[in-house]
This record gives sequence, structure tokens and C-alpha cells, in this order.
Amino acid sequence: MKKVVITIAVIVFVLIAALIIVPVLFKGPLLKKVKTTINEQVNAEVEFTDFNLSLLRSFPNVMVELEGLTVIGRDQFAGDTLVAIQSLATDISLSDLFGGEDFTIQSLRLTDAHVHLKANASGQVNWDIAKSSSVEEETASSEESGMAISLQEIKVRDLSMTYADEASAMVLGLLNTNLDASGKLDGTITHFDLDGEVGEFKFTYDSVDYVANTVLKVRSQLMADYDKMNFEFGETTLHLNELPLDLSGRFEMPSDSMYFDLQFKQPQSDFETLLAMVPQSYQSYLEDIKTTGQAGFEGSVKGWFYDELYPAISTHIYVNNATLNYAGSPEKVEKITLDGKIEKPEGGLDLLTVNVSKAHAQIRENPVDARFSLSHPMSDPAFDASFSGKIDFTRLAEIIPMDSIQLQGLLDGKLSVKGRMSAIEKENYEQISSDGAFNFKDFKVKTPAMTQVFEINSGQLKVNNKAITLSSLDAKTGQSDFHLNGQLSNYLPYFLMDKTLKGTFKLQSDYMDFNELANLMVTEDTVTTTVANDTVYAFQVPAKLDLVFSSAIKRATFDRMDIRNIEGTIEVKDQMLALKKLNMDMLQGQLTVDGSYKSTEENKPFFDFNMRINKVQIPAAYQSFGMVQRYVPIAARSQGLLSTELKFNGQLTEQLKIIPSSLDGRGFFNTQDLQILDSPTFDQIKNFIKKEKLKNVRIDDFTAYFNFEDGNIKLKPFKTKIADQDVSIHGNLTVEQMLDLKMDFQVNREDLTTDINNALGFLPGSQNIQIIPITVDIAGNLTSPKVSLDLSDAKKQVQEEVKKSTKKELENAVKNVGDQLKKLFN
Repeated sequence: MKKVVITIAVIVFVLIAALIIVPVLFKGPLLKKVKTTINEQVNAEVEFTDFNLSLLRSFPNVMVELEGLTVIGRDQFAGDTLVAIQSLATDISLSDLFGGEDFTIQSLRLTDAHVHLKANASGQVNWDIAKSSSVEEETASSEESGMAISLQEIKVRDLSMTYADEASAMVLGLLNTNLDASGKLDGTITHFDLDGEVGEFKFTYDSVDYVANTVLKVRSQLMADYDKMNFEFGETTLHLNELPLDLSGRFEMPSDSMYFDLQFKQPQSDFETLLAMVPQSYQSYLEDIKTTGQAGFEGSVKGWFYDELYPAISTHIYVNNATLNYAGSPEKVEKITLDGKIEKPEGGLDLLTVNVSKAHAQIRENPVDARFSLSHPMSDPAFDASFSGKIDFTRLAEIIPMDSIQLQGLLDGKLSVKGRMSAIEKENYEQISSDGAFNFKDFKVKTPAMTQVFEINSGQLKVNNKAITLSSLDAKTGQSDFHLNGQLSNYLPYFLMDKTLKGTFKLQSDYMDFNELANLMVTEDTVTTTVANDTVYAFQVPAKLDLVFSSAIKRATFDRMDIRNIEGTIEVKDQMLALKKLNMDMLQGQLTVDGSYKSTEENKPFFDFNMRINKVQIPAAYQSFGMVQRYVPIAARSQGLLSTELKFNGQLTEQLKIIPSSLDGRGFFNTQDLQILDSPTFDQIKNFIKKEKLKNVRIDDFTAYFNFEDGNIKLKPFKTKIADQDVSIHGNLTVEQMLDLKMDFQVNREDLTTDINNALGFLPGSQNIQIIPITVDIAGNLTSPKVSLDLSDAKKQVQEEVKKSTKKELENAVKNVGDQLKKLFN
């Protein structure tokens, strides 16, 4: 008995050792075989990070796994990844392993796989990577490889596959796919129980998403004949989102082509079942509803799929006399009718047709009817669509929950459009048939993207193939009112081809609040903290617009300015807002503006303006213009009138403040009746000029010219009178607000202080001195500059007059000259 136990233990030990050692011994030969087989058969860069063998995981079979598998194209697809798989595993029998050459794939397990199929504009495809060879070579290779497929288990986790066709601008995607299939082998035939889900099915054509956020599920009994590559569906249910469809039929893959013969049909003919087709992201809107009426969805796919040959497609969706009513709502949508078909015979995708021959719904006495057809979608889309009806948005909002969107008012109108895309591309608009008219009444809309309610008291639109004409629009948002009429042209290319929308309008308004309008649309940069109501933020001028507005606005508010009688032209083009000869009354004066405002991605707009301001009150200008506050702070203590002309450009912050270092330009300004009150600067020269002259300093009218260079100001010399004294002024102000200003005074002797006049009286020849030159240097930070006096010219003048005196005059005054000179110049 003891020997038996020892023998069994030895056998168990040997088996366990074999399970561990055998994969190690055979990993090298199999790795070599796999790499050799792949490299011989494909024209691509194939790599994998690891290759694993295990007898323990799939005993009595051998588990073979490739990790980090990638297939990257060559030639015209060089660098494009065709396949990227985290893990690809299968099982082969021990006999196949020890047999050396032949082995059969019995299972397939795929984890985290991405497949990118691509056809370029020339029709070449990136999955055609098999090396070309003769039929005899292919047969010999097949015989030599000894590799057979007899799948009984398939597991797929997180597979995403996309197909992109550059020539037709089409993208097809099956994303986040999971699949489980297990079966029983009967000769070459396997009977599968299949359970799968596509997390998102999407179809995009010409950058337009026709199918998105759609979930596909399938539960099926599938028969697979690997010998003939035939696959037939037994009892099968397909879910399109939550819509169940019975699926039957078969498909074949005899070579590199495929043949389909599939049928699907909604099992229950009711409207509620059909609503399950709505994407999951919108299913919450269908909670707590009651429906009546018949509805259905059915179709078939039949024919060959090879290169540009696609199978025939036939789908039909219908709704008959249905109603929709939300629980607790007093209103309902009734008489809902729909008949739509998507069809294509066997052949190219350009044979596809879409035809919604009838669509109808109504709320009480307000009906809506529509139809739509599309053909030749790939070569030259031909479309024919119409809409007519009345929509009472107030009642509609009571029937259908709209989250945070608020809609009220009545829309009554009709529109029909018929033509081909080629006519639009060639701008042959006479070949497009378009006609319609819409009336708005008591219309209100408010969305989370808007900071204010937008109201249309009344409005009328007329549409033809060339233009949309707005004959009258009486609208309001916030405190601003609009009376607008005009015309939009090029609208078909704008909506269908992303071309530029053109238009000309006349805008009239009794009052516009530009502070509100500049922040009408909510952006990611919108400040969420509490801010002042008059805060203004930079706004983005929309792209693809070429609009002209002739404006006549009686009153407006911008920043803190009250503006009257605005007249001029506003143009919107190339994401730029241009003002042309825009005249207005403001700050008790007049302003004329020519210039532009151009948006940037960083929301720091560029500007280029020519402004002419005529006789505005200086205190009001200081309160209203940040530029005056920055560069002329002394205006806060000033009274009088200011006129100026500025031609300057630069960049603005997000708060519409000028970035000083960006400023370039030139200009001039002049003043009338200028008076500076209680200036600390002039107070510092009271030792030379009588104090009563310096308390409220009067400055004669003058004109001064200056330049902006990178935010620095260079003030050219100009002359005026300050406190009745002739003065010449020039200087510079840096972008860091460092001031260097010189004022060369010619001070009248009678306006000098009593002490200075007494001192001069002792000097011989002083009777000839009626003007004293004094230079005032103002330097340092603009907000608190230092004032210093330069009396060198005054000293020279006194010395020259003294020298002219007679010997007797000098002898009489010699005793007092030294003391008085010290008093005068110290």
C-alpha cells in the first residue's frame, strides 16, 4: 500500500511538473512558428509585446496568447494602425502541440481591441495586407501551414471597430462591443448560443451624424458551417436601443465577398414599442407617458457585398393615428402619422433613397405636416422637403418636458425646398425651388446658454431660393429693443455646405444696453461669482458671417456711458466687427468712430480704431474712459471741454481693457476752458508763483500732438498759458506709467511771490527783468510724481542784467547783493 501511494505521488508530481515545464519547452518553437507564419502572409508591420503558453488555464488543451498585438500599415498607409489588441488568446489540443505542424483553433478570446478600417480617396483599403501569390502557392501554403478553424467558444470584451471611407466622407462605427458565444461541434458545423452588445453604433456622412448614441443588442441561436463559411440565424432577437426586432436569415462568406439574406421586424405593432428606438440619452423624456396607435419597423438586407457592391436594403417605419400624453398634462399630441422608407437595390450606395412621404401631428387645432425625400446621396444629393403648420410653443411646453428650456409663443408658416446639391455648389440657385413664409407672435425663448430671455412680439419671414427676407421683426431682450428688417442671402450654402451667410439689415432701437448684449450668450469663461451689473466681457464674433447693419439707435448704454443718437454702419465679417462712420452724442459732446474689433481664440480681441471726440466734459471723460484714467489721472481734478482725434490699435483683455504694451498709434487733443482744481503738483511751486494763482489753475486753450509706441507715449512740444504764465510742455510716459515731463515757464514778474520780488528789487538792473524762466520737472510714477525746479536759466538772466549795471549802481547795492542772491536762488 505504501508503494502504491508513493507511485501515485510520483505520477502527480511528474504531471504537475509537466504542466509547468512543457509550455516553457514549447514556447520557443511556437513563438517562432507564429512569427514566421504572420510575416510570410502579410504586408504590414506586426508586433506583439509577449507570447504566452499555459497548460494550467485550459487543460487538457494548451492556451496560446498574444499580448500587445499591433498591425501597422505600409506604403500609402504607413504609420496607420489597422489593429491594436491588448490580448488575443486561443486553445489548441495537446496532440496538435506535440504533432508539430498541424493545429486547430478551437476558441477565440479578444480583450480591449481597436480595429480601424480605412479606404482612401483613391479606393485603396488598409486591410488588404495579404501578400499576393499564385493559386498554387496559396494552396501549398495552406497545406503546409496545417492551421484549421473549428471555433466552439468566442469571447470579446471591449472591441471598437470603425470604417472610414475618404471618397464618400462616410464613417461607420461599432464601439464598445462585447460578445459571448459558446457552441457544440457537429462535424464542420457548430451550433452557437450567442449574446452580444454594441455600446454605440454610429453612422456619419459628410460630417453629419445620421445615427449616433444607438445601442445594438443581439441574442441568437447561430449555426456556423466553417467548411462552407455559411452562418444561419435560428431564434434571434435584435434590440435597436430598446426596440426589439425579430431577426431571421443567413449570411455567407465563400471568399473575400459576403452574401446576406436577412429580415427583421418589430414583433409588436404599437406606438409605445416603436418609441424604444429613441437613443438611451433621451429615454428619460419618455418616462410617464401614455400612448395609443399602431406603429412598426421592418426591413431586409439581401445581396452581395464586395468592393463597391452593396446588398439591397429595404426598411419601412410607420405610425398610424397615434397619440402621446404625459401623465398629469392637460394637453396631448394626437393624430400622429408617419410613413418612411429607406431603400436601395443591390449595387452602389448612390442608389440609396430616403422617402418620408407623410408626417403629421397636431395639438388641438394646430396641425404640423412634413415630408422629405433624398436620392443619389453619394454623387449628387437630390432633395425634396416641405413643412407647413402651426406650433403653439406654450402648449407644447405643457406636453413635452424641456428641462431648463423655456418656450412660448406661436409659429405659423410653411416652407418647401427642392433641388440638387450640385446646383448649390455651382451657385446655380435658379435651379433650386424654395418658397416659404413664417409668422412669429408673442414668442419667447430662454435657454441655459442665454443670460436673458429673447422675445419676439411679432415678426415675418419670407423665403425663396435666393434669400430670406425679414420684413418686420419687433424684438426685445433684457432692456434692449430691436426693430429689424432686411435680407439674408447665400443661406442654402451656409446651412448645407458650411459657407458664409450674407445679409443686409436696417436696425432701429429706442434703447440698447450693450453691457447686457455683450454677455447675452453664456460661455465657459463666464464669471460665476457676483459681479457688478455693468461689467463688460470680450465676446466672440461668429464665423461664416458677412452681415451689414445700418443702425439708428436713440439711446444706448455701454460700460458706464450714456450714449444718444447712434447712427452709422456696423459690419460683421471674418470674425471681425467693423464700425464705419458711427456717430453718436455722449458725455455732452459728439463721438465719431471708425474701426474694427476682431475675435481671437484666447478671447483677447484685437482692435484698430480712429476716434474723433468733439467737446466732451473732461470729468465725464475721466469717469467713462479707462484710457483717460490710465494716462491722464490729473483729469480727475479737471474741468472744461476736451476734443481729440486718436488713431490707435492694440489688444484687449477679456474684460475689454486695453493691454498697455500692445498700444500703437498717434493723435492730438485740445482743450477749452480747462481748469485744474487743487493740484498737488502745482502746489509744489507756490514758493515762486502767488498762491492765489495756483489754487484753481486756469490753462489757456491748446492743441497737443502725441504718439503711442508699444504703450509708451511721446508728447510733442506745445505752448499754452498756465495761471496766466507762458509755458512750453513736452515729455514721455512709459508703459510702466513712469513720467518724465518738462514745463518751461516764463513767469511774469508781477505774479512772483512777494519775497522773490523784494529780493529782485535789491539787484541792480532788476527793473529790466519782467519775465523769469523757470523749468518744472515732473518725474516718477504717474500717480505720485516728484516735482523739482530748474532755475539755471533764471540765474543766467539775473547775472546778465547785473553785469549791465553801472559801477556806481553796483557799489550802492554791493552790501545786499550776496544776501539777496542767496534768498532768490535757494
